[in-house]
Amino acid sequence: MSESESAERKKKEKILEIAADTRKFEIDLFWKRSLFFWGFIAAAFLAYGALGSRPQDDAVLLLTISSFGFVCSVAWTLANRGSKYWQMAWEAKLETYEDVLVKGLFTEAITPREDDAHWWGVLSRKSHYSVSRLAIALSDFTVLIWIILGARALPGIEWPHIHAAILIPIGALLYAVGMVIGSRSRNRAS
Repeated sequence: MSESESAERKKKEKILEIAADTRKFEIDLFWKRSLFFWGFIAAAFLAYGALGSRPQDDAVLLLTISSFGFVCSVAWTLANRGSKYWQMAWEAKLETYEDVLVKGLFTEAITPREDDAHWWGVLSRKSHYSVSRLAIALSDFTVLIWIILGARALPGIEWPHIHAAILIPIGALLYAVGMVIGSRSRNRAS
């Protein structure tokens, strides 16, 4: 290997190292940002729950809390999408230099051994879920919950409890099925 080829390889190795470290950093930031938003959203849920059991004189405060929870949830879902974008951008850079230097580190799919399966067997081996897609789906669902809670807090609107008792669990079940289907990891090797 000539001196210029060696220098070029070292440069690519350094780029691969930086891309791997930055990808790791982006994943770490993803969870730190989520914790940040979870704190505000949890506080809003607690406040809404505490006031929601009181008489109607707190309607304006309930609307304020649900609006705050809604805005925090929208910010969370947008932050999740931004984090996913940057994670994918650094993974693409990794794949570019990986092909040249170490072949297959990130692009080859690995099939776990049979005895590594979870308690639900074949389903867990065939379904590799993306943690970031699941977090995005959860943050989107949280936005929907705040819309429902905000609508419930509107003064003068009576919600028939029987409809809510049926529609909310059915909606949650359908959303969960959508998460199972839509949150699978994409196979890069294909």
